[in-house]
Amino acid sequence: MNPSGQQELFRSIENAMAKLYQIWDRIGIGKANREYRSSTVIKHVQGLLDEIVEEEVVLERQIETRIADLTQELATLTKELQLPEFKTPPGMPVLHKEKELQTKATCLRAEKKERLQILSRLRAEDQSLCDALCLTPYYIPSGSTPSGEQLEELKAHVQKLTLEKEKRMSQFIKHKKQIADLMLEIERAPETSFEREVMVEEESQFSLSAENMHALDALLAELVSCKSRLEKTVQELWERLHVLWDRLETPKHEQEMFEEGKEGFKPAVVHALREEIAKCEAQKLANIQKFVDGMRKELETWWNKCYFSARQRSEFKYFTDANYTEDLLTLHEAEVAKVKEYYSVHQTILQLVEQREALFHKMIEFEKRANDPNRFFADRGGKLLVEEKERKALMTKLPKVEQTVKDEIMLWEKDRGRTFLVNGMSFINYIEKTWQDHEEAKLREKEERQKAKTKQLNEEMIFGSKPSTPVKRRFQPTNTPTKTPKHRKIEDSIKTPCSSSKGQHTTVYNSPYRKTGISTGPHASRMAASNSKLQVPGSRNRRRSNRLARKVLGEKNTGTNETHMFSHTTVSTTAAPGGNMSLASTGSYQDFAVGLSPAVRPFCRSSLAPQSPTSPRGANMDHHRV
Repeated sequence: MNPSGQQELFRSIENAMAKLYQIWDRIGIGKANREYRSSTVIKHVQGLLDEIVEEEVVLERQIETRIADLTQELATLTKELQLPEFKTPPGMPVLHKEKELQTKATCLRAEKKERLQILSRLRAEDQSLCDALCLTPYYIPSGSTPSGEQLEELKAHVQKLTLEKEKRMSQFIKHKKQIADLMLEIERAPETSFEREVMVEEESQFSLSAENMHALDALLAELVSCKSRLEKTVQELWERLHVLWDRLETPKHEQEMFEEGKEGFKPAVVHALREEIAKCEAQKLANIQKFVDGMRKELETWWNKCYFSARQRSEFKYFTDANYTEDLLTLHEAEVAKVKEYYSVHQTILQLVEQREALFHKMIEFEKRANDPNRFFADRGGKLLVEEKERKALMTKLPKVEQTVKDEIMLWEKDRGRTFLVNGMSFINYIEKTWQDHEEAKLREKEERQKAKTKQLNEEMIFGSKPSTPVKRRFQPTNTPTKTPKHRKIEDSIKTPCSSSKGQHTTVYNSPYRKTGISTGPHASRMAASNSKLQVPGSRNRRRSNRLARKVLGEKNTGTNETHMFSHTTVSTTAAPGGNMSLASTGSYQDFAVGLSPAVRPFCRSSLAPQSPTSPRGANMDHHRV
């Protein structure tokens, strides 16, 4: 206790007693009464102090009780809220301690209340979502305060369910529309309770449970499958009907009349198609031979598409059977279906082989065009340049396609352990054979051209060739006779091998003796002038003339008789009065001189006598050879 306070208390008691004694003296209270009264006052003061002390003790106990309660409450709150234990600093007065505990307890109570409110809201949302999705609510023990982590987990769970509900609702709306459209297309009404629930009830009333969503997917898949089956059935029925129509040669207008209003794949369309097919099948039995022949043509088409060899085709022994029955038709239909199935299984490889074949035949076509000499005269707008670009692109693409086919076939053979046949042989052998056949065909074509060229050359050397272009007649005055006299001098009719007459045009070869012409006399200059005007040798004639000249010189140098000087030359002449005669490719001089008169023969022999290499004629001949 504070000493100054005690002194103040003591002075107050002393002053009070002093005043009481004075009052008692004035009143005249005796000593005994004063003692009694003094003891009463002391007892009263002591009682009052005791009461005061007692009250303070009670207060202290109350505070301690509240502190204990607050401490217990804080311990519970921190445990429920999963917070660290709250502790007051040591030595703190109980009143301050109570205040601290009270403040902390108030904060924790508010936090607990907030958590419970959040829990209540999230639980309500979770329950609603779980009811819609037929799921179990998120578990949090009842009567407990959720921790912060639990609230976060619950919140995430609710968000997840919300997204799942939106997803399922969107999927349900989409599937419902698709199911409605499919049922309308295939003319199907809701049959089961689930189908009626999907099609009739409101969207918000539909349970978005996992089972219902699976059932919804199954229903949609079933309807899609049903639609696909109907489409395939209708397509097969139409194909079958068109085949029957083609084989029965049904008029076009009847086909169009039946096809009118038969669009889609509804059951009514299927029913109508089956009835029409049954009708055509009945007609087919009456025309069985026509159908068998049609099936055989179709079978040959599929054989070609599958590149079957003759041995593979011969395995179907009924192909040439002439006993036309329904069983034979059935066998052909089964074989066509079998080959179609083979093509369907190996479609990728067969299409690549077909692509390679198309490129190979196009390459052959380009080569044929390249060998055509007239293509340069028909070039318009740079067609040859475009064709050359296409040919180069094709020659680049063809090896790549062949390699692609080889790779695909190698994979196929590796997986199945057998050889993939193309026209009865492996694809590599088939490629080698096609290239070999192509080279042999080119060689045969080349030989045929050479034979034709040799034959034409021989005919030209014997009979003379036709002019490539017609020779225009010269303009003649009216007073000039148009016909050539029948009787002409032999000097005028004899011409060198390089000349050509106006009455007969031949392809002639340049003679090595053209500069020493065999004609003499007054008409020699006129004949030379005629030769210079009419003779227009081309490059081909010049080459032939050079070859023949070299041959003649070779014969001369080896001592060949002079009678062979004019072998392999073409001479056009008009005979003596006996009539016109053309001597071509005479074998010897005697053959050439047969048509000449006796007077001319010595002249011709002397004119055509061989010359020595040192003579002018020999020089001219050597010059011609060069």
